[in-house]
Amino acid sequence: MMGARNCQELGINLQKICSRLMANDSLIQLLYYEDLDPLSQDKLEDKKKQTLFNDLICIVPKVGTREDSRSVIAVYIPKASSLGGNKEFKNVTIAIDVFVPLTQWIIKDSNLRPFAIMGEIQKSLNDKTVNGLGKIQGGDFELTLLTDEMSVYRQYFSIVEYE
Repeated sequence: MMGARNCQELGINLQKICSRLMANDSLIQLLYYEDLDPLSQDKLEDKKKQTLFNDLICIVPKVGTREDSRSVIAVYIPKASSLGGNKEFKNVTIAIDVFVPLTQWIIKDSNLRPFAIMGEIQKSLNDKTVNGLGKIQGGDFELTLLTDEMSVYRQYFSIVEYE
C-alpha cells in the first residue's frame, strides 16, 4: 500500500490537476453555458476561481441536486497501488465523472456536449506532467449512469508516481 507521505501528496496534486482543467476556457464554457452554442459565449475569467471551482469542477466527488441545467465534472482518485516489487513507483488512477443533463447533449458544434467535454479534459491532461508525479496518460471512458434526466460518463487517466 501507499506510504503516508504519498497519500498526503495526492491531494495537493489532485488540486493541481483541477487547476489545469480550470485553465481550459473551452471546457469551462461547455460546462457553464446551457445554450446550443456554448463555445461562442464569453470566457469566464473573472468567475473561474470564485464561483466555478467546486461548483462545475468538483474536487469532492459528490454532485447534489442542481437548480440549473449545467454540466458538472467530479475529479477524484479511486485507486493507487504499488507496481510489483518496486516500492519506489505507484500507479495512480484518476477518475473524472462527467454529468451532462440529457437536455444539454445537443450543441451547435458538430459534436455532442459530453464528448466535447471529455475531449477538452483529454486535451488538458493527456501526456501532461504534474509536479511531483509522472506523466498523465489515458482518456478511456465508460457510460456509468443513464436516467431520464442525466447521463454520467467516467473518464480514466493514470499516472506513474515517483516517491
